[in-house]
Amino acid sequence: MHKAHKLVAFSLAAFVSVLLLGVVVAPSAHAQATLSTGSIQGIILDPKGESVPSAKVSITSKDTGQKLQPAVTASGEYSTGPVVPGNYSVRIEAAGFKSLVLNLVVQVGQVTTGNASLELGESSTVINVESSAVSVNTEQATVSGVLTAAQIDTLPINGRNFLDLAQLEPGVQIQEGSTFDPTKNGFSSISFQGRFGRTARIEVDGVDISDETVGTTTQNIPASAIQEFQLSQSSLDLSSELTSSGAVNVTTRSGTNDVHGQLFGLFRGNQVAAALPGTTPPPFQREQFGGRVGGRIIKDKLFWFADLERPKQDLLAAEPFSGPFAAQAFALGEPFREVQTDARADWNISGSSRAFYRFNFDQSSQIRPFGSASSLQGFKNVNHTQTHTVGWDFNTGSYTHSIRFSYLKFRNGIADGTASIAAGPDNPVPGLGINIGAPVAGNCVLSGGGSFCAGPNLLAPQQTLQANHQIKYDGSRIIGKHILRYGIAYNHIQGGGLAAFFTFPQVGTTAAGASADPTSYPIQFAFMGNGIGFSTAEKAFGFPAGGLGPDNRVEWYVGDAWKIRRNFTLTAGLHYDLDTGRVDSNLGPLPVLNSWGPGLGNQIRTPKNNFSPEVGLAWDVRGHGKTVIRAGGGLYYENSIWNNVLFDSPGRIAQGIFSDTPLVCAGGAPQPFTWPTAVSSGTVIAGGAGIAGANNLVSPTFCGNTIASGGSNVIALSNAFKAAAASSVGLQPNPNFIGKTLSAANASGFDVFDPNYRSPRSWQMNIGIQHEIRPGLVFTADYIRNIGEHYLIAIDRNHSGSARSFNQANAIAARDAAQTANGCPTGSGQSACMITALGQAGAQAAYSGAGLDSNIAVTGGGPCNFCAFPGTNPVSGNAGAVGVLDMLEPVGRSVYNGLQTKLVQRVNHPFKGLKSADFQISYSLSKFVSQVQDQDFINLATNNDNPLQFTGPNALDRKHQFSFGGSFELPWFTRLSFIGHFYSPLPQNILLPELTSGGEIFASDWLGSGLGSGAAGEPVPGTQIGQFGRGTSAASLQNLINNYNSTSAGTLTPAGKQLVSNGVLSQADMTALGWVMPTLPSTTAGAVNFPWLKSFDLSLAWPIPVLHEGKLKITPSVSAFNLFNFHNAFLPGNLASSTLGNPNSIGMVTSATSAPFLASFQSGTYALGAPRQFEFGLKIDF
Repeated sequence: MHKAHKLVAFSLAAFVSVLLLGVVVAPSAHAQATLSTGSIQGIILDPKGESVPSAKVSITSKDTGQKLQPAVTASGEYSTGPVVPGNYSVRIEAAGFKSLVLNLVVQVGQVTTGNASLELGESSTVINVESSAVSVNTEQATVSGVLTAAQIDTLPINGRNFLDLAQLEPGVQIQEGSTFDPTKNGFSSISFQGRFGRTARIEVDGVDISDETVGTTTQNIPASAIQEFQLSQSSLDLSSELTSSGAVNVTTRSGTNDVHGQLFGLFRGNQVAAALPGTTPPPFQREQFGGRVGGRIIKDKLFWFADLERPKQDLLAAEPFSGPFAAQAFALGEPFREVQTDARADWNISGSSRAFYRFNFDQSSQIRPFGSASSLQGFKNVNHTQTHTVGWDFNTGSYTHSIRFSYLKFRNGIADGTASIAAGPDNPVPGLGINIGAPVAGNCVLSGGGSFCAGPNLLAPQQTLQANHQIKYDGSRIIGKHILRYGIAYNHIQGGGLAAFFTFPQVGTTAAGASADPTSYPIQFAFMGNGIGFSTAEKAFGFPAGGLGPDNRVEWYVGDAWKIRRNFTLTAGLHYDLDTGRVDSNLGPLPVLNSWGPGLGNQIRTPKNNFSPEVGLAWDVRGHGKTVIRAGGGLYYENSIWNNVLFDSPGRIAQGIFSDTPLVCAGGAPQPFTWPTAVSSGTVIAGGAGIAGANNLVSPTFCGNTIASGGSNVIALSNAFKAAAASSVGLQPNPNFIGKTLSAANASGFDVFDPNYRSPRSWQMNIGIQHEIRPGLVFTADYIRNIGEHYLIAIDRNHSGSARSFNQANAIAARDAAQTANGCPTGSGQSACMITALGQAGAQAAYSGAGLDSNIAVTGGGPCNFCAFPGTNPVSGNAGAVGVLDMLEPVGRSVYNGLQTKLVQRVNHPFKGLKSADFQISYSLSKFVSQVQDQDFINLATNNDNPLQFTGPNALDRKHQFSFGGSFELPWFTRLSFIGHFYSPLPQNILLPELTSGGEIFASDWLGSGLGSGAAGEPVPGTQIGQFGRGTSAASLQNLINNYNSTSAGTLTPAGKQLVSNGVLSQADMTALGWVMPTLPSTTAGAVNFPWLKSFDLSLAWPIPVLHEGKLKITPSVSAFNLFNFHNAFLPGNLASSTLGNPNSIGMVTSATSAPFLASFQSGTYALGAPRQFEFGLKIDF
């Protein structure tokens, strides 16, 4: 049996043993809160401060009538164990003392303090004590926050997405899901501490609903179905599931003894809104309606609850572009539909024993492009998710237990959304994706935008599926002053699907010219796909291939909360995680990889020693529950999302049913690619669109032609390629098998795992203070540090194109071959002859095509034994025997440092005329630095020889974040509520443009490490990651450019120096050919900085009681989102390009040309920062 399987079997046996032990054995014990519940814990003292062990405690849920009678220990302590969040009455009685009734609010994931100081007197005398709605947490070191059902109902949540509820916590940003993956249209994600929001662990009622393929959630939950929403971001609870960033914990509503419900409807439209960006303001209309209802079946025993929400939006979105395309009015229809449901039944079995069943279903559909940048490349994204959850919380004796089981099925599909768009400005060549001015490989999706993007999207079609079968157990007990906690969880996760990228062929350029006709541009780069979307050989979900995993995830933990003194708690624990099926370990060794380095062909390691210690303390300074100092720290593991496997498996397997997405044109030159069926050399394919050569390779004939003249040939060759692939039935030789191609390049869709894989992880620590200024008003301040380690960075093990891989003999031969082929003499000093014959761009291409370049430029990353810079490795040196090997190395490191503060107040009748006040103000001062923007995804090293050299402000780093929100109950049935945000700008890199038609390593590779396959350009010398908006502004950018132009422009790169110093070409040749560092253009007058994100949302509602005691209330409302119509631009996913010189780049965009970057509607109902909109609502509560 495989070692990982043995560990799974052992852990499952341990699960059963722990459960049986807890159920059968019943010594004196108590419990603590779990993730899906809360708890009440306290100590009972007499007037002298001595414990009262003879006291009796009775606890009653005010909502469901559930009654608990926890035991009181010899030290006077009691605890409920896990209870449903809500309102509770705690009655404490003891002979010789007055009875005391505490009215407490229990919140999810929190231990509510129920300390009592009894007064001497008759027990028939009852003292009632009302607790504050907000109080200091004297028991836990976790940095967290909770939003209650009342706040969810009253705050103006723009769009009502359930994850948007997190937006008031310090250090947290809501990230629109489509900014990091096309399958996440209509979803939000939560960014903790400046990091992309992929890997926040999201749980509902204690079970996981996270997307294991690309991150964030698999489904939306109706906001009106949520009881409480908890967010944790440092010193996470021991029972938290796998995450190194932060956790979201949601509990859903239950029915109560009384029938209660709500109906609501919301409407907004362009008729009463500020104009959205676009030459012609686009029309839109959004409707959101739904309702909830719940009650009892048997009083105090059996309850039911149901909820449904229906968002519906129609939008003709303007898609403005920059440069020569700015004057045209482009638009794309982007309809959105969604249905969110929740149904639940609860059963108070007896005493502390309680069970529930919950069903959720979410279905959504939307047409839109990928990301936030302007694009006409729309696709239809459809999601279907269902979840079944069963929970059982109970006590046996003094043991407490919490058991959860869930089944989740997530289905996503992506299809082309442009077929109905007629040929014209919005779709110049139907069936062909056109990408102009896209700096990475001439592709808008890979570049995050371009100067013009139209036609079908490369991402369609796709299908993504995930099924979870999860069971988990949490338990705890008290032994003396120690609260022992333990738990175990097992989740069988199956993933799969297909992604037939480039089924619709794509053409493009890296730079924009002066023409406003996109079809007048040359086909500089071209991609096509074989229409087969499988990237693994595993069967799953009825598909013959494409399976991911399964991952048999096992987690367990054990911990202790030691009450050293009544006002001092020390916590410590150990968490363990085992994930299987995440990194292709099942494929075994691949010896051919040893051609790049010893040991690289070993089997990929599955980490089996992911033990995570954590420790924390909470010190109630004076013992009055008013001021607490807390600190904590620990190690927290992450996993590699399954999307990374899609780039590894296709290169490791010799035969199967695989996707093939060749780059067929690069720099205007053809790149021969393998044809799916046997074809004779010289065969004309698709009417001349391609010509077959030796070894079953086909060369396109349209590279370098204009899109107008060559577009039809691109489509014809693409159709023939797909037809040939479809005719090959069953398992076929894999054309991309590394054993055959001797390469694995990122630009071709391949990045392989290092066999010494390590799980990403983070070291977290926090220290801070909570202080109750007055009842109901609490101030919190925490310093948080999070160090991320072992995240993946792709490093080329062949160091392709690096200056140190120079092969002099090949360089001289390539030079002479190019010159001879074009009628020029051999030897140095013939650049003038070549330029006269071909022009500068043609001469560059001719030299490069002959081999005077890197193997990435000449063979698309394959082996190149005639290249001047073929790469170098420890096995074959610089002989060019192998090509690019982009290997995912666990070497990344990120650091977050932040001061997070918040002030929370919840009080009733704070002064005359104000019935209640509920608000929160938060501020964070922070910095997040990293080498890459999205550390949980695939990223290429900036410097292939020193991947950690370039580290700086990255991702969603914002130095200042100020958020506030609240609601106030005013006279005359008026409620005022608001939410506001003021965030400092995001950073951006400052990169060199890549302007040559070949030999780019001689023009911009000043690092000398080679230009990565599919990588962005190199940073301008003297700059760091995130330079723009931090060390350099729009005003000082020109000084940076001037300094560069005076010191670096016109100089040789390390690769260029190799040519000159070894007599291949002269300095004059290099200058004439443009093979020197480029001269950067000046910035445009009036170039803008990235502005602060500013938004203020305000709602006025009038809850009018219709029946006695408010049993029926009708609440009309009007809300204004971005009330002051703040001008917001350059939001995540839609920053100005980092590559200098393009019209859509930093230093070139002015206020007059900023339309493509203005905030507007994004996917689903996300609209943060968009121009002002008014929303009218009506709500009926009963």
